Amino acid sequence: MPSLYDVTVPVFIRGLTNLDHILGKAAAAVEAGEVTEEALTGAKLIDDMLPLPKQVQFACDSAKFVAQRVGQAEPKPMADEEQTIAELRERIAKTIAYLRAADPAGFEGRDQVEVTLKTPNREIQFTATDYVLGFALPNFYFHVTTTYALLRMKGVSVGKMDYLTGGNPF
Repeated sequence: MPSLYDVTVPVFIRGLTNLDHILGKAAAAVEAGEVTEEALTGAKLIDDMLPLPKQVQFACDSAKFVAQRVGQAEPKPMADEEQTIAELRERIAKTIAYLRAADPAGFEGRDQVEVTLKTPNREIQFTATDYVLGFALPNFYFHVTTTYALLRMKGVSVGKMDYLTGGNPF
């Protein structure tokens, strides 16, 4: 059975690397005059949805919080102030560096540790395993996929293989 580290940190690093690749294609589309940066960073699928920068920030936070809540890594506050594609890509780079520094030993024996998720309306208790598999990983992919969908909707030339491989063949 893989460890909680094995099913999270490398998965998050790969997903964030692919997300950075997709944002790189968005930056190239802006540079080529195919779309404005404001059209991308203001993109929402529906009015009550948060825009693209929040989707990237939440994807990063989903990964980072697993390292903290499960892997016992030192908290690393990030201010959620990114508004440009370059700033979002820097946020991803900082999150990847943070994850790479996470000690796999911090995850050992933590499968059944209680993790409390505090939301504005309530607190939710999980075991670490349930938190990772039932909340953190799905939440991470929700925000990565939403970012991909927003960029596609605005005409950025990204495809399924960009999402899955970050432009790198297996």
